[in-house]
Amino acid sequence: MKEYLLRDIRTRFREDLKDTYPVEEISNIFHLLTSHYFGFPRTLLAVEPQKALQAEEAALLLEALGKLKDNIPVQYITGQAFFMDMELQVSPAVLIPRPETEELVRWILGSHLPAPPLRILDIGTGSGCIALGLKKNWEKATVIALDLSARALEVARDNATELQLEVRFRQGDIRAPGSRWPVFDILVSNPPYVPAGDRKSMQPHVAESEPAEALFVPDEAPLGIYKDILGFASRHLNPGGWIYLEIYEAFGEAISELLRGAGYSNIEVKKDIFGKDRFVRGQAPARPFREDAAGANQNERP
Repeated sequence: MKEYLLRDIRTRFREDLKDTYPVEEISNIFHLLTSHYFGFPRTLLAVEPQKALQAEEAALLLEALGKLKDNIPVQYITGQAFFMDMELQVSPAVLIPRPETEELVRWILGSHLPAPPLRILDIGTGSGCIALGLKKNWEKATVIALDLSARALEVARDNATELQLEVRFRQGDIRAPGSRWPVFDILVSNPPYVPAGDRKSMQPHVAESEPAEALFVPDEAPLGIYKDILGFASRHLNPGGWIYLEIYEAFGEAISELLRGAGYSNIEVKKDIFGKDRFVRGQAPARPFREDAAGANQNERP
């Protein structure tokens, strides 16, 4: 039976993907695949340079290579992504969780005490990574996760079940008139924020494979989703509560101005690990929002 040297397959990965991914990222992708399929450690080839695979084993890697060449992200191939020490299921129905969003969750965790009854809403939850990261660290908090997509919520619910974390999931739209919600102490969102015109400059495995509705906003109204979130917050964020937003790097000042105009204080723009403006937070007024804006009669406790 013919055998295939693992190092030769790695060389093929590097050659076939060199125009799409940096060398280090190719190495990471190859390790993710060999770990997923075979449980191999990253150091295997250093210890066992003549490691051989059977034909059916090699076929798994070569099939994955074909998908990568078709711009399918490795996380969709394995069905897994890692976020804050959690292994999450992912599919093309959800964005792949990113290290920058881990920074957002850690910013929240490092800024507040989880004093019950803390109530948190994650708007546009996708895989559930933000809601689950918060719940894992703040067990006594009430965490509700919202998404428009039933397919995304299916993934998020499966992740919560697998991790044994009690997060409440809800399908809906914060813009829907008359919808009933509790009031919250923290609102957090990683909404779609990339202007559609930037799509052509993005890596194909992101622009062509991840859900467009979770990535892109119209060029003519890039801040619309943030205005909607602030409108929702005017009715459902407690006085003195906090809002945390992940943003497009060019919009830090514009979104800060939206918060100032809505009466928020302690506004801060935070850079990500790459030095780009990526997050904004602000604190709601200590007094209730105006009665005509707050719709207080719609507020309810969870």
